Amino acid sequence: MSGARWQWRDSGSASGHMQQVADSGTYHRIQTAYRAYIDHATTCDGCGHGERRCAQADQLWRAYRAARTEGVF
Repeated sequence: MSGARWQWRDSGSASGHMQQVADSGTYHRIQTAYRAYIDHATTCDGCGHGERRCAQADQLWRAYRAARTEGVF
C-alpha cells in the first residue's frame, strides 16, 4: 500500500473531482522528516541557515524526499 488514496472533493458549483490524499501515518512521516531537515538547516553553522547544505542536511533531505515518494506525492 502506498499510504495514499483517492477521495472525492466537492468543488461547490462545479461537478467536483477526485483528489489523492495521504493517510495520517504517511502525512506524519512526511512532516516529521521535513521538520528534521528544517530544524537542522536553521541551526547548523555548515548550512548557513538554509542557504547551503552540509552532509547531514543532504541526508535529511534525501530522507524527506524518500518519505514523499513513498507517499506518492
